[in-house]
Amino acid sequence: MFVVFKSYVLIIYLVLLWIDNATAQSSSQEFNSNRNTFYVASNGNDNNPGTFEKPWATWQKGFNMAGAGDTIYIRGGTYYANLLDPYGVILSNRKGTKLKPIHIFNYPLEHPILDCSTIKKSSDDNIGIYLNRCSYIYLKGLSVTGVSQHTYNTGACAYLFEHGGVYKVENCNAYNNEGAGFQGYATDTVALINCDSYNNFDVSTKGYKGGQADGFVFCFTSKNSYTSFFGCRAWYNSDDGFDCWKNEGTVIFEKCWAFDNGRGQGDGGGFKLGKTTLSPSKIPQRILTNCMAFYNRFIGFNQNDAFVKMIFYNNIAFKNKESGFSTGQFNTNSVYKNNISYRNGGKDYFSVNAANTNNSWNYKIHKSVSDNDFISVDTAGVSGKRQKNGDLPDIKFLRLAEKSDLINAGVDIGNNYIGKAPDLGPFEWQPK
Repeated sequence: MFVVFKSYVLIIYLVLLWIDNATAQSSSQEFNSNRNTFYVASNGNDNNPGTFEKPWATWQKGFNMAGAGDTIYIRGGTYYANLLDPYGVILSNRKGTKLKPIHIFNYPLEHPILDCSTIKKSSDDNIGIYLNRCSYIYLKGLSVTGVSQHTYNTGACAYLFEHGGVYKVENCNAYNNEGAGFQGYATDTVALINCDSYNNFDVSTKGYKGGQADGFVFCFTSKNSYTSFFGCRAWYNSDDGFDCWKNEGTVIFEKCWAFDNGRGQGDGGGFKLGKTTLSPSKIPQRILTNCMAFYNRFIGFNQNDAFVKMIFYNNIAFKNKESGFSTGQFNTNSVYKNNISYRNGGKDYFSVNAANTNNSWNYKIHKSVSDNDFISVDTAGVSGKRQKNGDLPDIKFLRLAEKSDLINAGVDIGNNYIGKAPDLGPFEWQPK
């Protein structure tokens, strides 16, 4: 079974990234010599030609001018959305191609921020960056903040990807918005890499204050859709960290953190994996590897009526108020290996027919798991600055201590490990 699963994941990743390694890692010099390159800067003018010396002034101008193969660099600084437009930026029916995607990047080492607090439109939902029916769009290094509901029970979100695909989103941030950070609706293929979504709270939702601001929510997709999260964080959002409501496709989470979610009347789950309404595929449709869910107000890993096969490898649930894992609905032959559930508020639930081995709850070490198994149970640094390459912070929280019984207690799932066997949890212990 494992060989089949491993090859399946490889195929999914190739689909999700949609460009070969050379294109994905192309340097700015390659784009400068082979494609059109334009610039946006806070001291620019939209009547300029968009060169480095004479840049445009607004993100909307840059998005409007981007064609297949083009790169738009947005210089650092804070940019303010148009006063009377419900969208900070909108792009519809713009098509890149696999060989010529549209790139909209931060200028290297600079941090552009789109502040949407200036939007005063009251009759429509307010959105920071809205991509509708586009294809092969690559966003990188952008931040959106200040998107407000403005009036009672209107919607808001920082990034909305509606229909279309393929979208790749890397090192982008959504924070202090009155709605979801990143939302996908009826999308085809989306890859989110090293993105952060935090402190989003919908203050004006009717009868359900705080109930709509997820960190990431990708919903109402077809069975053939693919959504991937790698190295993403969701914290202090009023609803859930990650939500797959009515996502009928395949969703992959790797090295993602969901913590401290659930404020107001929001649910407060870490990873919410459903609901789905169609019959499950023969292959897994929810795959979670090396993820952490901690200090959420509800459940760390919640099946939530996802009628699909699930894979859980090397994850940890810690101090979630309700439970660590609530994944016992439907007998869909799910797989749990090398996971840890510790100090959660209630009982965990797993599928009856699951392949459920070498987890902290399966054998005698369950009774002996303690704070001493970890270098630290202090969350210091979890919301801190990322590493220079965009990776998650290098912290001590929930890393295994040298003498922990959880070291070498796992089973081989095909990944590299140190010692006699893999460790439990998301971090492989390494000798000093």
